[in-house]
Amino acid sequence: MGRHHISLSPDRSIVIVAVSGARDTSTYAQGTPDFLMRYLAQPARKVLFDARLARAAMESGTAIELAEACGQEMPASRVAIVAREMDCAYARIWRRALASTGHEVFVFEHVGAAEAWLRSEADEDTLYVA
Repeated sequence: MGRHHISLSPDRSIVIVAVSGARDTSTYAQGTPDFLMRYLAQPARKVLFDARLARAAMESGTAIELAEACGQEMPASRVAIVAREMDCAYARIWRRALASTGHEVFVFEHVGAAEAWLRSEADEDTLYVA
């Protein structure tokens, strides 16, 4: 069963979304409206999307369509997706969908790196070397 949790960073500049479990049309229908309502109600336009414990449980075309629909509802945002590994299918689906709807999006394997990028002025042309 999929779950989600939404909160703000202590300085209220980053919306933190953590999802876990199987992510299917049912979990999307529950989590996305909750996220959008909270995100649109506050001024921060940065999202830390922690997907390390999530996995896609629907056909990829459907998942991309649903993620794009979410991205179209969001104002231009900077989104850091944290995944178990760089080639995680769930993270790739969200990265592709959000990027195609005008958001600046990167995938990270570590929360600290994701937070550092969100708090920086670095853009998508910056090369990161670990």
